[in-house]
Amino acid sequence: MKNYSKEQALKIMTSVSEDFDKKIKDKHFLIVYQENVNIRTVQVGFRDFNYLHMTGVKSALSAPRFYEKCINKKLKTTEFELDLKGNANRKLIVLPYLPDLLYNNCMVGDFINSGIFIKADYFVGNTKAVLSVGFRTGKSIDFPVTLYNEDIRKLTQPTCKVLAIFRKEYNEKYYMKCTYLSKEQNMNKLLLFEDVKKLIKIGDNIDVLDRDNEKL
Repeated sequence: MKNYSKEQALKIMTSVSEDFDKKIKDKHFLIVYQENVNIRTVQVGFRDFNYLHMTGVKSALSAPRFYEKCINKKLKTTEFELDLKGNANRKLIVLPYLPDLLYNNCMVGDFINSGIFIKADYFVGNTKAVLSVGFRTGKSIDFPVTLYNEDIRKLTQPTCKVLAIFRKEYNEKYYMKCTYLSKEQNMNKLLLFEDVKKLIKIGDNIDVLDRDNEKL
């Protein structure tokens, strides 16, 4: 595992914060995936106060203030610490992959918790077996709690194929952009439950899956 100096860590955090700001901050994502023969969905969101935890470093600054200093390139090496256990190093290795995760082919699965102490309910990971992001279920939206430099298939069971991902601003009512669509899928032919279909305002011909009959 690479051991970063504080100067290297600072460079990574300030650089990634720009993509984080443009691509996922204050945005919600609706992830549509297939579990065996059933269609499932989860909704996840990212805010500025999530960023500090995603880096793995320790700071006396509040999470929003830490992010503000990163994005404005005013964070100093004296304002954060790298832990001795290597947690920050493990996260910083994969942090650059985070902003693009939900714009590309990925997988999702329930966390199997095989002796690893992580307060995550499920993971979303890229297909390159590099990045896995742990999410905890929230009341209205699920939120990120950890990053792992690990193949998602080693952390989850079952591991499911993502069919489509839709995006909206956190304060908007409807998902109006599609950030990823599997090659074999037609956005207007996705089988979705009625309550999920009502959240998406892109096409008018999305097939509706009867809530009483989950199988395709």
